[in-house]
Amino acid sequence: MKTFYLLFFIIFFCTLNPRISAAEPGFFFQTLSNKFVDWVFGRIDTYMKDDTSKIDKNIDKENIPKSLENIEKKVSISIDEIVERDDTYYKKFSNIPFTGHIESYYQNGQLKIIGEFSNGKKISKWVEYYMSGVKKSEGHYNKGKKNGKWLYYFLNSKIKEKQFYIDGNKDGLWEKFDVDGSIKQTESYQNGKWIITTIN
Repeated sequence: MKTFYLLFFIIFFCTLNPRISAAEPGFFFQTLSNKFVDWVFGRIDTYMKDDTSKIDKNIDKENIPKSLENIEKKVSISIDEIVERDDTYYKKFSNIPFTGHIESYYQNGQLKIIGEFSNGKKISKWVEYYMSGVKKSEGHYNKGKKNGKWLYYFLNSKIKEKQFYIDGNKDGLWEKFDVDGSIKQTESYQNGKWIITTIN
């Protein structure tokens, strides 16, 4: 009977979380097993005593440079190892919002995307490339929202579009260009609201 209830609970959990089920089918089971392992080792730790007599007392902690004390280990992984849940990005099979550097490559080895995450949100400069190595787009994120100027390029490296954002809202003058570099359309926005479109 207990097995039936456990199976029912697992199916119910997975149907309520289709994103997790599709992207990470083993996430639920791995979370359960991680909790169990943490519990077991937590119990073991309570029975172990630290033997402080074996600590090397000759180590002079004051000689460690302060600049090395606050160094964070920079995590760098492929974007394929990241999943999005409720507008927050996580490393697959983890429930901790991801912080670190990501990269993605085409099959020919050419860099495709490069960017940064902080607490599960896109931050700083993000750049995307075509398979040929030509830059496709570039711009900045602030706490997961596009911010400032974003540029999009044609394969010939000429600017395709110029866009401006303030905290994810369209703002300012947006421009669209032809392949030869001439302006074909402009749009004006203010705080996410469209004002006017001009077609040349």
